[in-house]
Parts: sequence; C-alpha cells; structure tokens
Amino acid sequence: MKSFAGLLKKEWVLYRSWFLVGIFGGIMLSWIVPYVLHQFVDIFAQEHQLAFVFTLLVLFAGGFYSVLQFLASMRLDIKAKESWLHSTSSITKLIGAKMVCSLIGYTLFNTLFTSIAIYTIKDELIANAGQILLILVLIVTMLVIFQLMLFILLLFFFALYLQLKHLIGRFSIVLTMVAFFLAIDTWIRITESQLYQTIFLRGEVSLSKVEQYLPKAKEMTMEWMLGSIYVVEEVAMTLFMLLLFWAASKWLEKVVLR
Repeated sequence: MKSFAGLLKKEWVLYRSWFLVGIFGGIMLSWIVPYVLHQFVDIFAQEHQLAFVFTLLVLFAGGFYSVLQFLASMRLDIKAKESWLHSTSSITKLIGAKMVCSLIGYTLFNTLFTSIAIYTIKDELIANAGQILLILVLIVTMLVIFQLMLFILLLFFFALYLQLKHLIGRFSIVLTMVAFFLAIDTWIRITESQLYQTIFLRGEVSLSKVEQYLPKAKEMTMEWMLGSIYVVEEVAMTLFMLLLFWAASKWLEKVVLR
C-alpha cells in the first residue's frame, strides 16, 4: 500500500500542473467568459443561464482533457521504459497508479464544476442542501464511473496501437481508431440484443424512489428518470472491466518490453 501511495505521489508531482491548468481554464470559461459576454454583447441577456451553458461545456471538455493527461502520462513512461524495468512495482500497479491519479483529478474537477453549474441555476430550483448534495454525488459518481471504463478501454486500444505501430508504422493510428469505433458499435449492438437482456438484466433494483429526493424546477418542466440497475449486469460488467484491465496491462507490458 505504501508503494502504491508513493506512485500516486510521483504522478501528482509530475502532472499537478495539468490539473491546475485545467481548473484555471475551467474557471475562466465558466465564470469570466460569461461575465464578459454579458457585459459587452447585448444578445446575452441572462448571465446565469450563459454561465450554466459554459460550465456544461467545461465539464464536457474536462473528460477529453483527463484522457489527454492519462495518455500523456503513459507515453512519457513508455518513452523512458527503463523506469518500468528498474521499478520494484509491477507494470500493472504502475499503470493502476496513473489511472487512479487521473481519476482523482477528474473527480475533483467534476465536483468543482458540477457545483458551479448547480449554483448558477440555484434560483430556478426547489431544493434543500441535502437534495443538492445528493444530485451532486449522483452526477459526479456517474461521470467518474464512465471515465474509469473509458480509461480501461483506452488502455487496451493503446496497447493495440503500439503493437500495430511495431508492425506497420504510422498507419496504425488509423486502424486503431477504426477498431475502437467498431468495438463500440459492436458493444452497443450486443447490449441491445434480446439475448443480452435475457441473460444479464436480472436482479432489478429500481431507483425511482430516489427521484422524489432530487431537486425540482420552479418554472421549467424537469423530470428525473433514473430507471433501474440490474445486479447481474453490474457484477458482470465489473468482472469484465477488471479482466480487461489485467489483459490490457499484460499486453502493454509485452509490447513495451519486447
């Protein structure tokens, strides 16, 4: 555990500037830019709605920024693979530390700017502090889980890219992108199939009871539809992601250290 904490500290020292620049840029875009537009451009009449839209853009861009930071960290270590060769930690642990560090930064980023987004529309909501906290936790949790799954997928396809690059050169990036989008399309088709629903959509846990505790809108119509989660599907997805992470780490290890 101490060695893993040391790896996290190393990642923070190397990439804290990425996190700080991301937060600074996000604040500029979500607060300063809407204020300037509201002051000097007549068509933007309602500053709080403009700030809300720009904050959503910040949250959307933050996902891409986090991916770039994670890939930059991976590429740096691969270029200096001696650090992996001489490390007492396994490559799986080294990659895991990078992923966890990126996720921690992404979680803090999302917590901050989701709070800002909610604050900008607070006058349009009927909610107490507990309801605000609940929706904040739900949104950040869903975004972080999605980002974790995306990191694991990117790790697998990053290993594929390096393998193809060794075989065919620069054209490998095109094939990797094609393979990535084909894999996503295939996964969507599988999850929408009747066979998938018959096997995995079992053990339903309805989240409809949570909806009554979420904020309500004063004027605009806003309905929360959380749907349900399925125990079998969640367990299967967790096991699949763990297996994919392990396989991608081992594959990347072979590709890099060959």
